Parts: sequence; structure tokens; C-alpha cells
Amino acid sequence: RLSPSPLALEPRGLAAPLSPPAAVARAPGAMDEGENTPKAVLQPRNPGERLKVAEAVLKRRDRNIKASAQRAQKIQAARKSIKEAKKGDLGFVRLETFVKRSAERTKDSRRLHIFKTNGKKYKAAPAAQTLLVGRNGRKGGTPETKKALKALNLRRRDTLVLVPNSEETVKRLTSVKPFVYWGRCSFKLVFNLIHKKAQYRNPEEPTSKDAPMLNDNCIIEQQLGDLGILCTEDLAHVLFNHGKHFDQVCERLWPFEIGDMRKSNGMVFEKYHLYGEQQYMDKVVNKLIGE
Repeated sequence: RLSPSPLALEPRGLAAPLSPPAAVARAPGAMDEGENTPKAVLQPRNPGERLKVAEAVLKRRDRNIKASAQRAQKIQAARKSIKEAKKGDLGFVRLETFVKRSAERTKDSRRLHIFKTNGKKYKAAPAAQTLLVGRNGRKGGTPETKKALKALNLRRRDTLVLVPNSEETVKRLTSVKPFVYWGRCSFKLVFNLIHKKAQYRNPEEPTSKDAPMLNDNCIIEQQLGDLGILCTEDLAHVLFNHGKHFDQVCERLWPFEIGDMRKSNGMVFEKYHLYGEQQYMDKVVNKLIGE
């Protein structure tokens, strides 16, 4: 017998195995098919025509954005009305609140009595013409303490002011020590406070809410030009060195508004308020206003 040939054993309709394809040369930077395929570029159907915009889709999108904004306003108004309804029209105060306020006033009055009877002498801080004073978020205090804070122009919590460095000022600050913190500051910090937080106060209309920011030399010259102050450097020089028109400038400036000092460490919320004299005032304040 003759052995069948290899070709006879192959199934009909199938071709012989092909050799592996040769490598195809690609231009440098070319991409493979199916990998990193670039996005299709929209082109008009006929050359010279404009692309048709899906106006219906755009209108629906704008309508949804407007509806969501209106819904958010309604939710905010409803929450505000519920909160006001809980307070009541007569403004009731709980008995626990009266007890707490009375305890705070009693504690503060004892502190003031000890302060007045200790007979201690106070000295001004060395190598400084002015002091940067900030009020913390502590509440309470006797009427005498509130009067002293008002004299320092610290009516609102979480604000900063510049005061002259003298024995009388240090004594007054010590009398309200639990409610304020103070210390020497650098010229750079005063410059940054003016550039970022300074607001003009019209002495003729002290209750006016119109308080333009003094972050432009043109505005400074317009509001303080009669005092010889034409730019941010002049204003910072007067406040830092206790210049000739220091008192007049302070009357035309609102206290610098800053955030809660207990939140200056980011996610860590401090339990106690900052108070007393601080050695590194720049480091403390720069956490809230930035370098």
C-alpha cells in the first residue's frame, strides 16, 4: 500500500498555514488602532456650513440649572423661617442662659477686683512703637470690661487693631486679658493687613455700611490724601511707627476682621481661646491672613 500524501489529509476549503506577517513600519508618534484613539473632530456636513447646535439640549440644561437654583433658595428660606419660628416672636431666653451669664459676670468681677488690688506696675513692650491687639471669641464680661474693650475699638469679636505701646495701654490690656491677645508685630504683617483687610470708615457717617477696601493706592490717596498718605507703604509706616497722624488714621479705619483663631490650625479645632501677651504675633496672625 501507498501512504497517503500530507495534502490529502488536510480538510477541504482550508488554505495552508501562512507565515507570520512582517512588521509594519510606523511613523514616529503614530498611535495603534484601538489604543489612545483621538476624539472625533466635529465638521459640518458640507464645506462652508456652520455646525448645528443642539439648542434643545442647551435649553434643557439651562432650565435644569435655573430650577435647581430656585429650589435651593426655597430650601434656604424654609430653613430660615423654621429657625425663626423656634426662637419665637418675643425672643424668649432660657433660664440656663441667665444663670450662665450671671456666673460669667461674677467670675469676671472677681478677676477685676484682684487686678485692682495687686498693685503691680506694668511696662511697655521693648523695641516697639505700636502693639497689635486682637479680640478672641470669648463671650461675657462685666460692663466695666465691655467699656474697656469699647475704648480699645474692639466692639466685635475676632478683630484686630493697632494701639500705641505705652504703660497705660499695657495696663488696660491686662485688665481685659481673658478677652484679648496682643504683641509686637513686623512691618510686613502690618503691610499685609492693610493690603488684605483694611476698610475705610467715614468719620462723618460712622454707622454707614459703605466700607471700601483700601487695597489700591488710588483709593488710599482719595480717602487719606489730606493727611499726606498716598500709598500702602505710607499707611503702613504711620501705623507701625506711630506716626504724626496715627489717631486720625485709626478713626478712619475699621478694625481688621479675621477669622476665629481657634480654627487657624486647619482641621484641628482648638478648645480654648487665645489670650494674653504673645511673643510670636506674626506667626499667630499669618495663619489666618496668609503670608
